[in-house]
Amino acid sequence: MKDLSVWLVGLVMMTFAVRYAYQTWKHEISPTLSTWIIFLLGTGLSLATYAIAEKHDFRSGILNTMDVVMVAMILLATLMWGKRDVRFKPFEKWYLAGIVAIVGYGLLSGDAWGSNIFTQVLISIGYIPTAQNLLTEKRNTESFTTWSLGIVAGIIALYPAISDGNSLAVLYAIRTIVLVSSIIAIMAYYELRSRRSRL
Repeated sequence: MKDLSVWLVGLVMMTFAVRYAYQTWKHEISPTLSTWIIFLLGTGLSLATYAIAEKHDFRSGILNTMDVVMVAMILLATLMWGKRDVRFKPFEKWYLAGIVAIVGYGLLSGDAWGSNIFTQVLISIGYIPTAQNLLTEKRNTESFTTWSLGIVAGIIALYPAISDGNSLAVLYAIRTIVLVSSIIAIMAYYELRSRRSRL
């Protein structure tokens, strides 16, 4: 069952990446480049600190592993077919400073577990540009299908994480489920508002 869960997470995350890239190519969505740069740095740092803290248990942490692959693919798609302008807002500059601070903390203290927890907080903050973009645009600029796949992957990824008692992998999956659900809630609000205004 654990192996099946690992493969399913991989399949769902690759479907997410391909679908998101396709919608970007077709200009059905307009992803925020700064968000995906931040996600790549955040998920990459999370995977590095997780690998050190959990003795390279990538099966239990499959969601984090596939997140890095998926985010890299979406970032590439955004660079090729989306808005390429990157103007880091003050918030995003603080975010990047947070990454540097976590790397510094990890190197000085040798505390990979603590560094991973700090990275989870930072990744959570990384959702703010997407939420801000939705709130500023006052319309849904994101894909329901792909973000929903993120929730599905998070739920499936809980099984190998819980079965191995891997607290960092459990935290990663739960954080994903909660934050992606929040983004979908904002998207749904603007989608419903748009439909009502057309009636």
